[in-house]
Amino acid sequence: MRIVHRYLLREYLTNYLYCSVGFLVLLVGNFLFEISNFLVDKRASLSVICLLVYYQIPYLLMDVFPAAVLFGVFLGLGRLARDRELDVIRTSGWSFPALTAPLLLVTLLLCMGAFYFNDRVVPAANFRYEQEIRKIIHRDFIPFIQENVVFKGPDDRFFYLRRVNERHKTVEGILIYQSEGQRFPRLIAAASGRIEEQFWHLKQGNYYELDQEGNITTVTAFEELVEDVGEDLSIFLGQSKGVDEMSRAELKRYMTIYAKSGLDISSFAVNYHLKVALPFAGLILAFLGLPFATMFPKSGRAIGLAVSLLLIMVYFFTTVLFREMGVSGLVSPFWAAWLPNVFFLALGIVLLFLVIK
Repeated sequence: MRIVHRYLLREYLTNYLYCSVGFLVLLVGNFLFEISNFLVDKRASLSVICLLVYYQIPYLLMDVFPAAVLFGVFLGLGRLARDRELDVIRTSGWSFPALTAPLLLVTLLLCMGAFYFNDRVVPAANFRYEQEIRKIIHRDFIPFIQENVVFKGPDDRFFYLRRVNERHKTVEGILIYQSEGQRFPRLIAAASGRIEEQFWHLKQGNYYELDQEGNITTVTAFEELVEDVGEDLSIFLGQSKGVDEMSRAELKRYMTIYAKSGLDISSFAVNYHLKVALPFAGLILAFLGLPFATMFPKSGRAIGLAVSLLLIMVYFFTTVLFREMGVSGLVSPFWAAWLPNVFFLALGIVLLFLVIK
């Protein structure tokens, strides 16, 4: 790597790190302000507050990442342009693409790391955060017992469970009704059962076959019956995870089961694609920041910060807007996640062409 590349990367990464830390401190302060009344009402201890902040930091870091990349480009490259160092480098024979290619490559590596972080670390931290909130609400007791659980599973199976122990995967008062795919409808009633992935071990019940009018034609009693329900349906039992608490693999699994059950998967699908689109927004915004950083060399740092802030606000506004449109079905989930990136990438290409020209 050439000396000029190392110099440029040092300017970029230094500003990126400073901005990351600065934005993170601001967001942590805002987070504490937003939940301060809740923490005071629940008399949360200092150790609990520190634990909540600890679990919230990964989520806040992903919020900070695109903005820090853009500000890093603006402040780093903008300073070189303002001090005329960039003009000297370019007059010595360096083209703008050749000069900035390592910066974009490093940003791509950062985005790849952010993708892994967003898919593995952030969901786990969000889940632990929600668990701690539940502990605060329920005074160190998380309700693992759910009653009167009703849901529709794959293959038109309808389930009623009088009592569910989420921790031990046991159920009581079970009714399973299925019509589709059967010559005649059937109903299974059992006193209790144990769940092992897609296999339900039912005890002390009856197996009913029905005619098309719903009349019972055959009754078979059983002491134990292993029923294959086709999928692991534990997502319908107890405290299910929110979309922000799932990895892409978990979102894919939920989408498959919900689709087979005839349920809406728009929210899962949009977040599934956002798991990729948001981390790589850093590369898009870096690409957009390159021409902007060189367009206002005489305007000082203030104009660069103002333009950066405006771009970040517009980007997050369009991201939230298209996310809601995707969840409501107005836009396909894929384009709901990627259209803001496509728009800003196109804008960056046009501006970069003007700068090079």
